[in-house]
Parts: sequence; structure tokens; C-alpha cells
Amino acid sequence: MATQSNTSLNRTLERELKTRLRGKFLSDKMTRILYSTDASSYQIEPLGVILPKNTEDVVSTVQVVSAQGVSIIPRGGGTSLSGQGIGEGIILDLTPHLNQILEINPAEKWARVQAGVLLDQLNAAVKPHGLMIGPDPSSSAASTLGGMIANNSTGSHSTRYGMMIDHVLEVEVVLSDGSQAHFKPRTEKEVAELAQQKTLEGKLYREIPSLLQRYEKAIDIGYPKTWRNVAGYNLKRFLEEKRAGKPFNLSPLIVSSEGTLAIILSAKLNLVQRPKYSNLVLLFLETLQEALEIVPDILTHKPGAVELVDRYFIDLTRQHAGYRDRLDFVHGNPGAILITEFTGDTQEELQQQSEALVTALTANGFSGEIVQRSQPAQIAEVWEVRKAGLGLLLSMRGDAKPLSFIDDAAVPVEHLAEYAEKVVRICRDAGTEAAFYAHASAGCLHINPLINLKTEKGIEQLHTISQRVIELAVSYGGTSTGEHGEGLARSYYNEKVYGKELHQAFRELKNLFDPGNIFNPGKIVEASEPWDPKILRFYPGYQTPQTIRETILDFSPDGGFSGLVEMCSGQGYCRKIENGVMCPSFMVTRDETYSTRGRANALRAAMTGELGTDGMSDPQLYDIMDLCLACKGCKQECPSLVDMAKLKYEFLSHYQEKHGVPLRSRIFGHIATINKIGSIFPALSNAVMNNKLFRVILELLIGIDRRRSLPRFAPVTFQKWFWRRSRTVTASRGKVIFWDDTFMSYNEPEIGQAAVRVLEAAGFEVLVLKERKCCGRPMVSKGLLKDARRNARYNVDLLLPYVRKDIPVVGVEPGCITMFRDEYIDLLRDNTAREVAKHCFLIGEFLTGLAEKGDLHLQWKNSQTPQKILVHGHCYQKAGGGTKPTLDLLRLIPKTAVEEIDSGCCGMAGAFGYEKEHYEFSMKVGEERLFTVVRNAADNSCVAAAGTSCRHQIRDGTGRKAEHPIVVLANALDIPTET
Repeated sequence: MATQSNTSLNRTLERELKTRLRGKFLSDKMTRILYSTDASSYQIEPLGVILPKNTEDVVSTVQVVSAQGVSIIPRGGGTSLSGQGIGEGIILDLTPHLNQILEINPAEKWARVQAGVLLDQLNAAVKPHGLMIGPDPSSSAASTLGGMIANNSTGSHSTRYGMMIDHVLEVEVVLSDGSQAHFKPRTEKEVAELAQQKTLEGKLYREIPSLLQRYEKAIDIGYPKTWRNVAGYNLKRFLEEKRAGKPFNLSPLIVSSEGTLAIILSAKLNLVQRPKYSNLVLLFLETLQEALEIVPDILTHKPGAVELVDRYFIDLTRQHAGYRDRLDFVHGNPGAILITEFTGDTQEELQQQSEALVTALTANGFSGEIVQRSQPAQIAEVWEVRKAGLGLLLSMRGDAKPLSFIDDAAVPVEHLAEYAEKVVRICRDAGTEAAFYAHASAGCLHINPLINLKTEKGIEQLHTISQRVIELAVSYGGTSTGEHGEGLARSYYNEKVYGKELHQAFRELKNLFDPGNIFNPGKIVEASEPWDPKILRFYPGYQTPQTIRETILDFSPDGGFSGLVEMCSGQGYCRKIENGVMCPSFMVTRDETYSTRGRANALRAAMTGELGTDGMSDPQLYDIMDLCLACKGCKQECPSLVDMAKLKYEFLSHYQEKHGVPLRSRIFGHIATINKIGSIFPALSNAVMNNKLFRVILELLIGIDRRRSLPRFAPVTFQKWFWRRSRTVTASRGKVIFWDDTFMSYNEPEIGQAAVRVLEAAGFEVLVLKERKCCGRPMVSKGLLKDARRNARYNVDLLLPYVRKDIPVVGVEPGCITMFRDEYIDLLRDNTAREVAKHCFLIGEFLTGLAEKGDLHLQWKNSQTPQKILVHGHCYQKAGGGTKPTLDLLRLIPKTAVEEIDSGCCGMAGAFGYEKEHYEFSMKVGEERLFTVVRNAADNSCVAAAGTSCRHQIRDGTGRKAEHPIVVLANALDIPTET
């Protein structure tokens, strides 16, 4: 009976919602799975998801859903660490459409934004005015302003800028009866008029003053003594404003309410002046305890931030390829580092503050190392590492993870050292250790105990540690949460923090706003036990019966295929839109389904059997994975190291074992063979490939879009040129193998010619291997892993005798060299692949490595004219360590200004952009940040890109030719051009 009733209810809801909404109502199984988690340890499948198109949709949602007695869970970026963004009802995702910056007033320093606007998005918009939002949570790339208000977010600089409640001026909301309200400072006359209205808003203006009066004494004495507190409702702030004679404004009650009182539509927010200069003083200490003991002394010097990272955190960061290079500020193996920042209008002022701190600490006996940083790039690196904190901790392999559940209990800073010492003892008594990092200046440390929730012991540890730590924090006058909110993780302890009387006041306030308890129930009041396995993502008995166990690629370092999938913590860093490569499909669609997190959730659902018996063969899962461009951006930018490209390759291989390999995939995967055949009669091949009728047939039969230009076959292949040319250069410094990739060999031999000229000008004897095979990158991209493994074995065996003589392998195509360094190791799983990988270099890396040693001597043309070079970096370059070698190589050219385009993925992604169903999408990816810059570039500037796909995409998207960097370099050298 219950099941039939629920089915009927869903059908009724769906019918009425689809009639009234302009946006989408989604209730399919996959969507419900994707929205069943956030960045917390919890998982609850909702009834459905609504993506409102406008304000009217939000109003209609509340009216329709509340009439059915179903709950609504407002959701921003889904970055909550406490489970605020999940629940059993209808998820209301405001990010796809309600994401507009409505107004910016630089003179009065405020902005009005819709709830779905991202923090980084707003900060980028107000940066030209020298302004920013004060609170700076580490999840700024994915955090929405609506979510930050609901959570009362803060960040590293809270001692200077406070919390969101200090910056929210007004909010527009939808109340639980479907009516709209605008909470802002009201005059006494306005309050009186509003109180006369027989509406829910009128009731709030009538009854909240009396609630305050009834609980005034409890409010005065019952709130935690620490100002970093986001537990409970903000009755204390509301009362303080009333006593200070400020206008009546209900906004503070919405802040920190976690979506339980109203749905935020938009807000007017205070902006602060962006600091002109900053300076870091890094203090290295032997132990965590020593670090925390000196924090009160540091605070007397009024720094803008004092952040802490411990040895555990540092060690994990050193293991992360994307972040280890940013740790040059860490010397030795300290037990803890305090990152102290001063900000101001002059560098002299900051230097004085920094020196005063150093002098005072030294006088008080501090003997650890002190490092100062004043350069913006150096400071940015330190903060990037710190902001990636939780993700870096969660990059630990294995089932035991440093979990967030006591992570931000806060105490007055004078008790911080003693509190931390006792937390360590509590964790050890429970049989585990914890990592420490975050906001020492505010008495709010992020403490993450290492727990395996797949075991009964892990559940008991979660239970015991959470109870004891929160009791400890409260005993010091602290709170259960100083930043991340109560949600599912801590609402259960609200009464313990506030006592029965204030907890009752919160119940009454909730009932005033939401008498039907439809808004995010179970948060703040009426909460369930946070250690209940039924609401946890991982739990005793968790199984992955449908996972891929016999993988072709090596997943053993990740604990298997399922282990890498489970690395996704749900932080949502893949939902950023302002910078970086990850995740191009999300940047274009703004759809959770096509984020790295969405794909990880979909894969996990398939592995655990939630998608039914199809598991990894589910066609819907294929569609989700299909739109992944395999850019490897997540491998570099995801702090938790979720390599979705690798997962996609393995998934495709196994999916195609059951469903077959499409003809188009076979063609693209074996493009080396196609190119070799086409190059036999290049003129004829070009004529056929550009024939309009042939292009129509090609599109109809195998789905290669007729709008996409095809590579032309060169009159003479690179290998023919290489073996026929006359060699006049005498090598003076040894041999180098030049790897001639498929597209360079048959379509763009001028790139190989330029590379050979440069290598020989540098004094090398260039070797080209006639018998080499395609590296296999096209095969891997199409899931033809067994074919790729055969090529890998052949090429490694071919190269091994050379590399054992210390002869380097140099190439010009990032996809090929990355194949040697990444996929060959995973495909072959032996030391021979690793030997070869260590000797493989992109030509930019190879030459700049020589230049850094002062060992590269090139002759430049005397007639060299000044030029500007705009560089688009290949995704694999960025994923493999960055584009710096390419930039440095081009900066060797005299009279040249080199600038990197702030672009993400170009959108071509190998064969992806040729495919009819992907063509439009591919071009949208290019339009995100790349095409506009190229179109606006001066006519006399040069556009350079190392990837053949990137150059092709730039030409198709902008009509402008991009050159390979080695061609640009060769053209500037005083060496003869060979034909």
C-alpha cells in the first residue's frame, strides 16, 4: 500500500509540476542518484529534482509540492560537508538558471545577485572595481551565494571580514505558503503595516518580536562564547540589532538557517575593498601543540589570517602531482606550519607588521624557521594549497578516509591548544588518528579523523568521537560547528549546544516560518542520529557487485576501478566555471550530470547495482560518460585525484565488449592506418575527402559532421622528407630520438621538419624510427585498450635499447608523449614501460631543460621583428605539470612577448569534435574562453598551440591559423630551411 501511494503521489506531482513549470522536473532514477549526495558522508535519494527557470517556478514549486505534503530541499552547488543539500523530498537546484548578477553598485559597495551565482563568479565581476566579497570559503569556485547565506559561510580571513551574516543586507525569499517576501531594513511604520497583513509574512512581523521577548534571557546566556558559530538560528544577532536601535530586518534569521525557513531567491550583499598588498609569514614548528600555543600571541599583531596545516596534510600534498610543485615554501618536515597573512595599502606597512611579529616571537623564545613571502605568485600558491585542504586529505587511497563530522567544532582561541590536545586523545582512544588544518585565528580547526565507514568499527568511531568532541567543545564555551553548518552531521547535537530552552525557541521559530515542516526537514531541529548507516554513503555491508574487476588499465594503486570511483568526495570542485580545464562539459551545460562528480556518482550507482542488473552496460551510463572529453583536467585539478578520463577509457572498453565497437570508433581508433593509406595518393585523397557528396555520405553513414574541416594529406610525408634530405649538420652532443606522430607525419610534416632543424641546431643527431607504430592514443580514446596495449608493447620494446643508452625520446604532440608517460605504464604494468616513460619529453620540456642549465645555444635571425605570441595550452600539458616549458621556450625568442590564453579545453578532444552528435557541443566548449581571445588578437600577433586537435579547433572556430610552438621557434632561428 505504501509503495502504491508513493507512486501515485509522484505521478500527481509530476503531472502538475510539468503543467506549471517552465523549468524541468526530473524524477528518473539516474537524476535522483546524482542528487542523493553532496560533499558530506551522507546519501539520501530524493523523490525528484526541479531546475527552476525563474522566480515563478520556485513559487509554483512550493505551492504544488507543499500541497502534497512533500518536502523541498534547496540546493546550491552541493558543496555542503554536513549534508544540508540532500533529503528525501524534492531537490530544488537553483544553479542552472537563477545565476545572474543583477546589479553592482561600486560607489556604495554592494551587489545584488540571484541565489545561484558562484562566489568566484561575483568576485571576478567586481574585481575591476577593486572590490570583493569578504568571506572566502575554500570551496569558492563551486559555492553559490545562496548556499553561503544559508550556511553563514566564512573562511580563512574571518578575523578581518567576519561571516556572511556581516555582509547580507537584504534577501528576497519564497516562504512556505508560496508567497514572496523581501526582508530588508524596515521603518517602524512599515513593520506595523506588515504586521497587520493576514499573510505568513505578516505573522512573522507580529510574532517574532514576542518570541524574542520570551526567550531574551536564554538568548543572552545560552549562545556559545565563540563568535565563530553557525549552529542554530541567529536569534542573538537579531536581538543585538534590535537593542542597537537598528531598523527591523528579518535577514539575519535567514542567514545560517540551512534552507529550513525559506528559499532564498536573491540577496543584496556588502562588498569590501580588495587589499592592494599582502605578505605571508610562515612559521615552522615541531608539533601541533607548539603551533596552537602561540596563536593568541600572533593575534595581538592583528593579522588578516592565521591558518594551520599539519604534517599529515603536508605529506599528502607532497604525493599529489597537481599540488606538490606548489610546496616549495615547505622546508624540511615540520610538525605544523602557521600561515600568517598581513594585508594593507603599502608594502612598507606590511613589512613593518611582519617584522614586528618576527621580533616579538623571537623575543618570546620562538626558535623555528620563519619564511616570508611577498610576491603575489608565491602567495597565491600557498593559498591554493590551503584551499584544496579537504580534497587533498581525501586523496588518500583506501577505504579509510579523513572524514568531516567533527571538522569544525570551534572554541575560544585561548582554549584552542588544550582543546586540540584532548581531541587527539579522544581519537586515539577510539583507535584512530586525525588530520588538522584551517582557521587557527578563529579557534576553528578542521579536524578529520581517519575512519572506514564500511566497517562496524568505523560506525562506532563516528558515533563515539562525534559525541565526545562536541561535549568537549561545549565545555570550553564552544560550538558544534564554526563554519560548515549542522546539516545531517551535527543537528542532532543542537540541544546539547544550546540547552532545552533555546532549542525550544528554535523549534518555535521554525514553526512560525514553516508550520508544515516542508523546508529541509531534519536539519537544525528534529534531527536523526548522524551515525545511522541508512543515511551514510558508505556503511557496513557496502558492496560493488557490478564493478569492473578485471581491468585492462592498472587501477591497483587506487584499490581497483571501484576504488578510483570512490575517491570522489563530492566537493564539487569540478563545477567551477571561471578558470582551469576541469570540467569542460559542465562549464557548457551547467548540468550536474556532466560534472566529474556526476559521472563518479553514476559509476558508483552502476557498481553497487542501483541501476539494476545492466550495471556497467547501462546505456544511460554510456550517455553520461560519452560527453566526457577525457581532457584529464580532473587528474590535475581535482584535489581528490579522480581521473575520469582513465575511468572512461576502461568503461568504454568493457561496454563495447558487450555492445560491440562502432565502425566510427574503429576508424578513429586506427586513424594511423587510414592516414598511411590516404598518404599514398595525397592529391586524390584530398579531393575525395573534400567532395561535398562524400562528406554527406560520411556524415550519414558514420556520423562525421560535414561542417568540420578534415586534415589534408601532405604532398610528402615527414618520413619521406627525413630520409631523402641531405644532412649537412654535424652532431656535437649525442643522439635524440624524434617521435613522429601520426598527424604530424602525414598531415603536418612541416612541424616535424621544424623540430628536426631546431634539435640539430642545438647540436643533436636526430634519429627517426621507421618501424615505429602509432602510440595508441586514438585507440585509447575510443576504448580500444587491447589494441593500444599491443602497440604499447611493441613501441616500448622498440625504444628500450635506446633509452638504456640514455638516448631521450622527444615528441611534439602532447597526446603521444602523455601516452608514453601515463597509459603505457597502466597498460603494460612493468618496469620497462617506466624506463621508457622517464626518457620521454615534449620538445618544449627537453629544450627548456637544457636552457635552464645554460646548455642551449641557438642563433637568432638578425632581422627578428618584435612580435606577440598568444599560447593555448593543451589539456594534457596542463594535466602533466603545466605549460611553463612551452612558454619559457617561446620566451627565448628575442623581441617577443609571450602570453598564455586563460583557456580551458579547446573542445576538439581528438575525434570528439568531428562527431556529428558532438560538433555543436565541441564548438560551445571552444567559445567558453578560447575563441573570443583568438578572434580579438591583433593581426600581427601569433597564436601557438602544441596540440594538433587544438590547432584544428582554433582554425574551424575562428578562421585563424595556429602554429605549433616549435615552428614559431624554428622560424626565428638563423638556420636554413630544408624542403
